Order: sequence, then structure tokens, then C-alpha cells
Amino acid sequence: MRGVARELDTAATSLYRHVADREALLVAILEQVASGLPVEVRGEAPQERLLERLVEAHDYMAHHVWVLHVLIRGELVAETAFHFAEACVADFIAAGLSAREALSAFQACWHLILGELLAQHPLTPPQPPTQRKEAVRRIDAYRFPSLAAAATAANGNARDEFAETVKPLLTALISNSGTPA
Repeated sequence: MRGVARELDTAATSLYRHVADREALLVAILEQVASGLPVEVRGEAPQERLLERLVEAHDYMAHHVWVLHVLIRGELVAETAFHFAEACVADFIAAGLSAREALSAFQACWHLILGELLAQHPLTPPQPPTQRKEAVRRIDAYRFPSLAAAATAANGNARDEFAETVKPLLTALISNSGTPA
């Protein structure tokens, strides 16, 4: 509730004056945020649309990271988000996956979005340089050659990094379907 209040620039206790119960307030907020998830996107092939939709969803949710802390409790869902999920699952099916495989593929991609946002976009941005960034910067190339090479190659652009992370996941998920992406 503190996160919701902070987002609305008010005291947490004042929220209850306007809403009968906490759950109703949180669901209403989730619905409002979910209405901004991308559904219709550009792209000829299902894999192109999935990549575009998932990257757009990542970028959008990066501006609403506090909502993730409500979602990861696993108790509430915004039914408005079903439009986004339907579009993703439909594209996985169009790429040749069965309905069950499509749902699993969508869940893997959604969990990647949540995990990346929780790890890379904290509620309260830390003061740079963080211990994590310093540790990565100091990776010993002799002991960890592959990790050091990968860390050096990272470009630092969050949108590009997420796209480059989700792209091989999509390729792997779709490659066994037997249908060209």
C-alpha cells in the first residue's frame, strides 16, 4: 500500500477513505496499469510480433515496477491483462505451438520480464556505483573468461539488452514447433 500511496503522492492511510477494501483498491490499480500493456503490434510473423510486444511490455512495466511487488504475491490479477496474454498465446499458436506449449512459452517470457525488471529496476534506485556493478566490472577474465567477455560485450541500453535477452528465448521456444517463425 505504501507503494501505491507513493505513486499517488498521498499517505497510505488516506487510501482507505476512498475504497472499501485493500484488495479492491489493488485490483483497480492493476486493471489501470494492465490497460497499457501492448496488444496490437507491428510484425508480419508471429515471432516478430511476440518480440515487439514483449519488449514494449517490458519498457511499459519498467515505469510501473512497484506493481510487480503486488503481482509476485500471486493473489491478484488484472483481467484487462488477459488481452495481452491472449495476443501472446495466439502468436505462439500461430508459430506452431500447441495451446499448452503456447501457454508455457508465454509464462516463460512473462517470468523473464518480471525477473529482469525486479533485478534491474529497483523501487528505489541505488546510489551509483553499486556493489553489483563494481563486482561485474572487476570480473577476473582468467577465472571467468566467458562471463568477462559477455560482460564486456553488454552495451548498457536496457531496451536493447532486454530485446537481446528475450530474442534467443523466443527462438528456442518456437524452433521445435516445426513451423517457420
